[in-house]
Amino acid sequence: MMGVSDNPRDRATHQPMFATRLLVTLWLCLLVMVGTGQAVAQGDPHAATPDAHAPHAAQHTLEMNSSEFFAHQFSHSVPYMIFELGPKVDIGKGKQVGAFSLYNVQPWQWVCLGLMLAVFLPVLGSFKSGRAGWFTRVMRGFCLWVRDEMVYSVMGKEEGRAFVPLFLFMFFFVAFQNVIGLVPSVGHHFPAAIYTATGTPFVTGALAIVTLGLMLGLGIKKNGIAFFKNLVPHGLPAPLVPIMFLIELISLFVKPFALTIRLFANMLAGHLVIASAIALIFLFTKMQGGAITSYLTALPCFGMAVFIYIIEAFVTLLQAYIFTFLSINFIYQSMHQEH
Repeated sequence: MMGVSDNPRDRATHQPMFATRLLVTLWLCLLVMVGTGQAVAQGDPHAATPDAHAPHAAQHTLEMNSSEFFAHQFSHSVPYMIFELGPKVDIGKGKQVGAFSLYNVQPWQWVCLGLMLAVFLPVLGSFKSGRAGWFTRVMRGFCLWVRDEMVYSVMGKEEGRAFVPLFLFMFFFVAFQNVIGLVPSVGHHFPAAIYTATGTPFVTGALAIVTLGLMLGLGIKKNGIAFFKNLVPHGLPAPLVPIMFLIELISLFVKPFALTIRLFANMLAGHLVIASAIALIFLFTKMQGGAITSYLTALPCFGMAVFIYIIEAFVTLLQAYIFTFLSINFIYQSMHQEH
């Protein structure tokens, strides 16, 4: 890659700087999570705590009912509140929460942002200094791939140049959240339990709303009020115009909805399948009374969990690519309705 020094001494001095920045960022993220967890433990006794979401925590595994094995595993994929602050707000069904509530989803998004800064600040600096280690060169290659094969291939170089930073952030933000969800948890509750932020529709829906806003905003800016007129194909018989306009208007909002469900469902489904495979180990063990033959049923269940984990590792990058590439196409189509 042009502009990158091949001097081994330059690479040797650059890599420790990157490692130091990465470790500092990870430590800061860890301190934030631990501090939040302590705030939950010392905060309002009426606030939601992890124990409130796990009434079976005091039970031994084989003391659970058969259905509780799966409920316990699936509960790890459900967002829950970890901190409550401010006046109570009624959210319906007689339930009240703090006006400023923190769920276990947000801290892992902050971790993603911290990791992105640690990874891409050296990439940005390498263009100025001309020095880059092997990892920085790999990430530069990823950035060029997103720019050339995703943005420029759809929007063209002239028009797509302005959108490259947006879609670079979108791709890597989704990818980092997906990859963090692959890290095994060391506990059952925050901060020991790692959560996949893209496994909830609240996160994927917010990202899709950004795409919808750009579709409408840039579409109207480019075409004016004719943006809505162009939703209907020209030359239609008059009686079909209202029907087609309604269909096209609905399809306009179906696109971001599909983005929301596709990413959320794929990320959640992989975790649920792995959780089910693990729960089957305990279920078969209980059915056999803890006999030594339980190991015979545990091996295929564990093998299935590992197999799905490998597939999910591939899906993490695939879904980041699909979400970003479809967003690029949807925005470009709104700007150029003739296509």
